[in-house]
Amino acid sequence: MKRAFTLIEIVVSIAIFSIIAVYMYQAINTMQKSNELNSMHYSEDTKKQKIIRLFYNDIFSKTDIYAAANITNSDEFDIFRLRTKNSIHAMINPHVVYFVNDNSLYRIESRETENIPLSHDSAQRVKSDKLLDNVTLFRVNANRNSYIISYESSEKFTMFQISLPPLQTSSNTLRNNQSVKP
Repeated sequence: MKRAFTLIEIVVSIAIFSIIAVYMYQAINTMQKSNELNSMHYSEDTKKQKIIRLFYNDIFSKTDIYAAANITNSDEFDIFRLRTKNSIHAMINPHVVYFVNDNSLYRIESRETENIPLSHDSAQRVKSDKLLDNVTLFRVNANRNSYIISYESSEKFTMFQISLPPLQTSSNTLRNNQSVKP
């Protein structure tokens, strides 16, 4: 004899399926929000790493790596100037300036030294890149062989140090040459 499902069995199975579907929807929704949040954090970290790499490449590619960079300290934001071999706009040994204007951190490249704020004529000669928005702090400190760069953007504070290799003095070189005798 053929047995079929009763109406009560079908209603119970639909009710169980509905409860499972609601929980699955909530799980999928929570996972989607978590993925969006992780993606946002990843893009922020990637942007932060790109900025750090840009500073690193500019400093280590300075035309004279041990020459002091020009740092202008002010009450609000510092201005960091250097001449480098690192160019993102295909310039040869550009003058690079990092500065904050209207709460945004900018990096400009030019063939000549530029004063900040830029004049209309000089603004047409430079290549400008906006690195960060909502900047409330930008400081650069230089020691003998290192730079400490800190900035705050959207209430996130970032500080990093770029250390140059120690300068080989002529007395060290002379001592090393004397110890090796043919």
